[in-house]
Amino acid sequence: MRNLLRSRRGSAAFATVIALVPLIGVVALGAEAGSWYVTKQHAQNAADAAAYSGALRLACAIAGATCDTQSVDYRSKEFAAQNAFCNSGDTAYPGTNCAPLPSRISRAVQIDIGDYNGATFTTPAAGIGNAVRARVSQQQPAYLAAVLGLTTVNIPAQAIALVQNPTKLCALALGPDSGALKLGGNLSNNGTGCGLMSDTTVQFASTPSFTGSGWAIYGASGCTPSSTCNNPGVGVPHNYFMPYANNPLSKLDGELFNSRTGNAILSCPLQADGWKHCSPNSAGSGAYGSFTVSNGDQYILDPGTYVFYNATIKITGGQLKGTGVTLVLLGDSRLSITGGTVDLSAPATNSFSSDLNGVLIDDQAPNKTSNQVKINGGGNVSLGGAMYFPHVDVTWNGTTASTNTTCSEVIAKTIDMSGGGYLNTQGCGPVAYTQVVALVQ
Repeated sequence: MRNLLRSRRGSAAFATVIALVPLIGVVALGAEAGSWYVTKQHAQNAADAAAYSGALRLACAIAGATCDTQSVDYRSKEFAAQNAFCNSGDTAYPGTNCAPLPSRISRAVQIDIGDYNGATFTTPAAGIGNAVRARVSQQQPAYLAAVLGLTTVNIPAQAIALVQNPTKLCALALGPDSGALKLGGNLSNNGTGCGLMSDTTVQFASTPSFTGSGWAIYGASGCTPSSTCNNPGVGVPHNYFMPYANNPLSKLDGELFNSRTGNAILSCPLQADGWKHCSPNSAGSGAYGSFTVSNGDQYILDPGTYVFYNATIKITGGQLKGTGVTLVLLGDSRLSITGGTVDLSAPATNSFSSDLNGVLIDDQAPNKTSNQVKINGGGNVSLGGAMYFPHVDVTWNGTTASTNTTCSEVIAKTIDMSGGGYLNTQGCGPVAYTQVVALVQ
């Protein structure tokens, strides 16, 4: 018996077993923590996809485009569902991977629209902003971690996608026509350049060339013909699959003054300087009828806003000039500049309506083939300011130039541009921008 008590055989194995107990616990706890990490990665993927897709939909709303009937919240949750994260009872999305979860495991998705600035996300009361935040989480029971006092574990993930406005546009074709922006021939400006954008496809009638730096071409849904779409053919930066561009003048589509009618004769008495001086409409009055400038005519538009209704405005010769001028075209109005000398610039501040600040032409004529706007100046047409033709096809040819202002920007249903038309965004009040969606958190 004494020898048995003194025996040391098997003591190492016993000590090993005792030591393995906490070691096995640590390994098992590490494995459980590893499963949390895998879940965290899945949750982050879902949050990234939700925030990004929601921000693409937000960019659509910011642009004022009717590109999607579903909301930001829906699009975000749709892509979260495709990554297997849904709120309970909210799983009916296309491509959903939200299978029934085991007992005591739940998942949650929250989408917020807000402002992102300086790494801080805030949610305005109206639910508007420039960014989308997606927060997803999975709550599950703790097993081996229960020895540390954890009964449940919440595994969260967050992503924020920001709609950015990186590039100014001097030409924006709104569509919905395919090939809304058609380019051919030479395009030139004062050397600073600017972006040309189609909210549908870009169409090249021929290989364009550009004078000066800073030019770029963008589209929302492609380009034709493919042989001309890419470098070295285009020769400037281009991207034909961008989010819809920001339209800063869409608010003009719903203005109360769009209901004004009339066909009063534009009063332009001859003055001592040999020019006929025209006076703008008074506030609350009707609208003017047709107006023509032809060879031998000399007209000055005094500062103010001129409202025309069912009018044909035609400049075929002579001279027309005016500073601090805005033209509003309503009803079945038409505009063409095919000759003469035209020198018009918009007011920085419009006393008629602040929504017209910096706007030279606001053409609300309905969508009719006969309502095409033609601008072909032969070097004698100077148009300073933003020009807005949301329902009208615009042909912009010739060597239109600008001497009275640095701004010349056109936003139209379609734009067919060739020749050396002057375009520039420097000094513009309302400016269109491209939009880019980026994950910032």
